[in-house]
Order: sequence, then structure tokens, then C-alpha cells
Amino acid sequence: MSPTDLTSRVTFDSGGLVAALALLAGWVAGITAAAGVCAGGALAILNFRWLAGRTLTVLAGLSGHGPLGGWALGFGLRLGALAAVTAGLLMSGWAHPVGVVVGLTALPCVLIVRGLAFARERS
Repeated sequence: MSPTDLTSRVTFDSGGLVAALALLAGWVAGITAAAGVCAGGALAILNFRWLAGRTLTVLAGLSGHGPLGGWALGFGLRLGALAAVTAGLLMSGWAHPVGVVVGLTALPCVLIVRGLAFARERS
């Protein structure tokens, strides 16, 4: 499995999991919980895609096939943007904080499951 295949699969699976969790949160805890799950999930997916893209660019630069400069600034901007948007979500009041956390943790769970499945295939 190539890095782009892994990125695509994790993105697709995370989107499905976030949608299911948002429906469940909306049914159990209301619209603000569902909005929090959707917002947290979207943040996690966008953060992951940004990180994967920058990492592939840096790796291409290390092998001599792409630009290498500015990677630290890019990682810092990514984390700063994630923190600013998360703070804005939590301060606005339209997204429940627990919903945001649930949405943010959906992607790491999918990534772990995908990694374990890949390791099982290789062994």
C-alpha cells in the first residue's frame, strides 16, 4: 500500500465513521453534539491530509525530487491553524466540546486500525 493509498483510505473511512458518530450524537445529545462531531472530524481529516501532503513533499525533497525548504514553518502553521479553529469552535458555543473531541479522535482510531490491518497482511 502506497502512502497515497493509505491517506485516501483513512480519509474515506474517517469520513464514514464521523458521519455515523454525528448521527448517533445528534440522536442522543442534540444538534450541538452532532455539529461538534462533524466539526472535529472535519478538522482531523483536513489536518491529516495537510500533514500527509507536507510529509510527502519533504520526503521528495530529501530524495532530490522536490523542494525541501520551509517544512518547519509549514508544520508550525498547520498546528497553529488547528489550534485557532478549535478554539474558535469551542468559544462560539455552537459545537459541544465533547462532540469536538469525539470527532477529533475518530481519525486516529481509523489510522490505527488501518495500520494494524496492513501489518497483518504483511506478516
